[in-house]
Amino acid sequence: MNLAKLFLVAVVFVGGVYAWHVHQRSVIDRELSLSADSNGFVPVIMPDGAPPGTVLVFGTLDLPAAEAQRADAMAKQLNEMGIPTKRTNHYTAANLTEDQQSLVAHTEAVLHGEIPIVLLNGMAKANPTVDEVAAEYRRDK
Repeated sequence: MNLAKLFLVAVVFVGGVYAWHVHQRSVIDRELSLSADSNGFVPVIMPDGAPPGTVLVFGTLDLPAAEAQRADAMAKQLNEMGIPTKRTNHYTAANLTEDQQSLVAHTEAVLHGEIPIVLLNGMAKANPTVDEVAAEYRRDK
């Protein structure tokens, strides 16, 4: 009987943790949708050394995975359109300011989205189309 009680407690605990994560994800998703601009990009923390005015296309490098191929194709198309683009798989942001602390959840949510992840001038979107990226690049021009 004790084993059954222990199992029940474990199931309830795991279920509670799962429910909490689902709730947190829905809160973040709602927050992201409210803060998205007309192209669906949301404010994020840019990685250290990110060149302004350059589209950063994140995804695995040198792998035949579909995500890597989509990221490579996007970077190539953007470059052909005359949009400065950097293809990368590395993100580092250190020494965050107080203003940036509020963007941590946004940044994590986008970075855990579907590849390719695109960042540009403090805005980001997971798996955007090339047209959405081009519109975002030209938004402030």
